[in-house]
Amino acid sequence: MMEQREILTIGYGGRGTIEFLELLTRYQIELLVDVRTVPYSGYYADFCKDALSRKLTDNGIAYQWLKALGGRPDDDDCFVGGKLNASRCEKRDWYQRGIARLKTLAREQRVAIMCSEKDPAHCHRSFVLGATLAKDASFAMLHIDKAGELKTQAALEGEIKPRQLDMQVLL
Repeated sequence: MMEQREILTIGYGGRGTIEFLELLTRYQIELLVDVRTVPYSGYYADFCKDALSRKLTDNGIAYQWLKALGGRPDDDDCFVGGKLNASRCEKRDWYQRGIARLKTLAREQRVAIMCSEKDPAHCHRSFVLGATLAKDASFAMLHIDKAGELKTQAALEGEIKPRQLDMQVLL
């Protein structure tokens, strides 16, 4: 029987850098995979790609940006009623390559994927990536919730409320 690998998720919105790093340390994360389409924050400078990568490295955590799994793909066919749709993403080669890369990374290290939304029930981490990974019994998706506790993908299913309608990038 194959060992099930865990992939954790975390959102930084409303969390300070210290709390964020403490959660990653608490859950023994070795690699943070950034799944924002644009690895930039206009509200939290510490969570812009370069600054975040430095802070993580200083704390013994590797960083990798994986744009293919971002919540705002350039492919309009991935949206239904303005909301990102897992089954439509799953039909795209770029998405499948991103999922394959994430699985490879998760087999090698303890991984957490990160986006800005603190509540996993409102983020593509659960309703797109979690839905895709739930189809593979060799992976378990665990979400670090608003309170810093772990929730399984199954436990989160009843709470999922996609809010991808105002995904305009304000640069």
